[in-house]
Amino acid sequence: MTLISKPIRHRLIMPRHDWLTKILLSLLLSPILLHDYACGFISPDRIRRTNSSFKIAQRLPSPVYRATTSSWEHGPPVSSKPYMSKMLMNDPSLQKELLDSLEQLHSRTKEDQAKDKQNVAIYNSENDPLWIQIKLEAKHTIAVEPSSGPQLFTNVLSKPSLLGAITSIVSHEIATQLIPATSLQNLFLEMLHPQKDVKAISLDIMASAMRSPSSADGTALHAILFNQGLHALVCHRLAHRLWEKKRTGLAYYIQSTVSRKFSTDIHPAARFGSGIFLNAGSAGVVIGETAVVDNDVTILQGVTLGGTGKERGDRHPKVKARAILQQSCSVLGNIEVGEGAIITAKSIVTKPVKPYTKVSGVPAKFQSNIEVGDISQGSYRDNDDIHDDDWWIHPETRERGERIEHLLETHSIFLLNNDAE
Repeated sequence: MTLISKPIRHRLIMPRHDWLTKILLSLLLSPILLHDYACGFISPDRIRRTNSSFKIAQRLPSPVYRATTSSWEHGPPVSSKPYMSKMLMNDPSLQKELLDSLEQLHSRTKEDQAKDKQNVAIYNSENDPLWIQIKLEAKHTIAVEPSSGPQLFTNVLSKPSLLGAITSIVSHEIATQLIPATSLQNLFLEMLHPQKDVKAISLDIMASAMRSPSSADGTALHAILFNQGLHALVCHRLAHRLWEKKRTGLAYYIQSTVSRKFSTDIHPAARFGSGIFLNAGSAGVVIGETAVVDNDVTILQGVTLGGTGKERGDRHPKVKARAILQQSCSVLGNIEVGEGAIITAKSIVTKPVKPYTKVSGVPAKFQSNIEVGDISQGSYRDNDDIHDDDWWIHPETRERGERIEHLLETHSIFLLNNDAE
């Protein structure tokens, strides 16, 4: 059996300068090369061609990978395509009742606009399409499951407004012997801004219902009753208002109570936009004092927005709109996570992330660019194709559904996008 010469083996495997790799790979591949050469499978000419191709491949630039995100991750902002309840739309009687309520709202709004254009923009529970849908969902749930009646009547149907309902539910969850639920609810209603905070909480509820990948939990009613991440956000908005009013002791008390109850430790000074989807769980979420989270950000369980321990002052991340922080990732230091960026699970980020890129690893490195397609379709279409819904199949319910969609867009966008004080 003829042996392959040492120079030929080196030219086949690696460039000449990496001597350690040459030796190791030569030792590993020597038996294979000996067998192939003895059987006539390879020749010196073929070895030279392989070596030339390898050198050409070395000079080629690295490819740029592009990924298209799933729609539940990168849906449009919830203020541009508001919540439309599938529970109501797929029941013909409830769909008709919803349409009648929205038509009355539309007529009432036009009359008010004719009288006084300035007062139309002011929020109240009577002209809130989200609150109308939540109450109808509660009535339907009672009809299906009568034993849920006492809970739904106490927490939802007996309340005058959406803010009254969500603050009552949260107050009873975080109540202690030191501060009972009644005092907490009065504190919520006293400190929360009647326009800005109500708008932010409404968008948070929509995000919790529309952005959850679980279709079973995709109703606003379930969000305000059971979504711990939403409840933690509502509590943080109270703690933040207390912090701004220099009531730091009470703000820290709310933070501590929420941390024990929901495993979500958010410093009262941290600033949040609206339309946040916070998926709190037993893994916990930690967000530092100088962190800033913009609108429509998705934060999954176990996320940390912390400092490096080497800085003082402004030392926490700034997360731009529509970014996605996946399970148990950590973003450390005063760095920016660009708009629409994705940080994959368990990654550790210590450097800025460019907009619409995906990073992964420890430490996190660039993985791919993100191509976000046409987002003109509504977020409520994301979990399932709208054409698969029962109401879309029948002409009568389809016509009503399209009218409901138009009215919801008209009134929800008008209410949620105005900046009236």
